Amino acid sequence: MTSAYPSLCPRPFEYDKSHVVSSDGVQIVVRRWGNRRGPPIIFVHGFAQSGLAFIRQVRDERLAEKYHLITYDLRGHGASDKPLDRNAYHDNRLWAHDLRAVAAAVGAARPILVAWSFGGRVVWDYLKEYGDESLAGAQLVGSSWRRSSEWTSAASAASLPLMLEDDLSTNIAGTIAFLSSCFATPPSPEEFAQMLAYNMTQPPSVRRLIVGRPQQPHDFIASLSLPLAFIVGEKDRHCDPRASRASAERIRGATFLELPDVGHSPFYEDAPAFNAQLLSFAERAFPRG
Repeated sequence: MTSAYPSLCPRPFEYDKSHVVSSDGVQIVVRRWGNRRGPPIIFVHGFAQSGLAFIRQVRDERLAEKYHLITYDLRGHGASDKPLDRNAYHDNRLWAHDLRAVAAAVGAARPILVAWSFGGRVVWDYLKEYGDESLAGAQLVGSSWRRSSEWTSAASAASLPLMLEDDLSTNIAGTIAFLSSCFATPPSPEEFAQMLAYNMTQPPSVRRLIVGRPQQPHDFIASLSLPLAFIVGEKDRHCDPRASRASAERIRGATFLELPDVGHSPFYEDAPAFNAQLLSFAERAFPRG
C-alpha cells in the first residue's frame, strides 16, 4: 500500500506501508522510504510518538538516495496494535521480537538503528536478545542509561502524570505540555498539530502499562562493543546532556555529540546537522561495496 503525507512535507513524499506480526501476535505497522536496495537504517521513535516523527530524515534527499529508510510504530503506539496486557509491554524480549520482525520483513540484515529517547531501550532489548553482530551500529538520540538524581527531568515529572489520566482534558493538557517540552524552538502550528494527533492515538491505559517496564542490566550495556553514538541537544529538558555523555563514556568506543541550541528533538529542530552526522556515521558503519 502506498501512502502520502503531504501536510508534513512541502511536496508529496510517498512511502510503502505494511504490517508485520510479532511473536505474540501483535501487529506492527511499518513504513519504507528511500533506496530499497541501499543499506538499511531503521528509526525507533520515543514514548507516545510514531515513526512519522522522523519525517525530516526520510525525506532528506541525501539519505533517501543512498539508504533504505525504515520507520515503524512501536507496540502500543501510532497505528500498531495496543494490547491491554501488562506482559505485552514488560517482557523486554517482545520489543526485540518486534524489531526483528520488522527487519526480516524488509530484508534489513545488520541495520543501523537510530533510536530516540525511550526508543533507546529497544536498542538494548534487541542487543540483549540478538547480540552485537546483529547491528551495524546504533545512534541513541536524547537517550541515556546512566542515572543520577542530578539529572532528573522536571519536564517529564510535570507532564507524565497528566498523560496517564483517563480524563480527556487532563490527558490532552499533559500531552501538549510533554510535546512542547521536546523542543527548544517550537515547530509550526501545523507541524505541532500533526505531532499532537499521533501522540493522542495512544490511550492512557496503554501509557500506564508501558511506564515502569524493566531496563536491561547496566553491566550488559557497558559490555557492548559495536559502533554506538550518543547524540543530545544542548537544551534537552528530558535527557540531561550530562547523562548522555556519562552513558557514552561507560561504553568502550562509543562517541558523544551535543548539538547546540536544540532540545529533545535534535533530528527535527536541526535536521541538516543531524542528517549530516548520520550520513557520516553510516559511511563508517556499513562496509563499502
